[in-house]
This record gives sequence, structure tokens and C-alpha cells, in this order.
Amino acid sequence: RLVEYECPPHLESTVVEKIVDASLKIYRVLGCYDCARIDFRIGYDGNPYFLEINPLPGLNPGSSDLPIMIRRMGMDFNGLISEILDAALNRYRLCVSVK
Repeated sequence: RLVEYECPPHLESTVVEKIVDASLKIYRVLGCYDCARIDFRIGYDGNPYFLEINPLPGLNPGSSDLPIMIRRMGMDFNGLISEILDAALNRYRLCVSVK
């Protein structure tokens, strides 16, 4: 395998906090909705550097990064899809009538 997944990452809590804060800001500034994968690289100086955002990440349960990472965090594929759907429904809750 060419990619090694560390989920959760083996990083200092301060670095994780920087990544979380930057991710939320990037996600909002770029106007993303419901789901995205945001990639960072940790520099030799120990600081996280934003690489890219994928606002439409792959969802193949066997080979796509997001489902693999989510599975390693303890959520199954159905849970991931449910979270994405819930986020979309919450955005459109005024337009959707639940019976």
C-alpha cells in the first residue's frame, strides 16, 4: 500500500488543534457543504501546511480515502453516508417536510 493511514493521527494535540481550526476556516471560506476531505502535510518544522481540499471526495467503501479513514476512526460506511445525508437535510430542513 502506498498510503499509510493514521486515524486518529499520531500528532501532538497542539498540531491537531491547528489542523482542525484551519480545516474549519478553509471549509467555510471555500463555501463547502456537507462533506469534504482536507489534506495537510506536516513540515519539518512540525507545522501543518494545507495542501488541498476535495469537496467531493470518493466514497468507494473499499478504496476511497474518506471511508477508509472513517472506518479507522470507528464509524462504518453506513454511518458516514448517514452523517453526510443528515448534513444535507439540515441545510434544506425548511424545504423538506418529514411525515
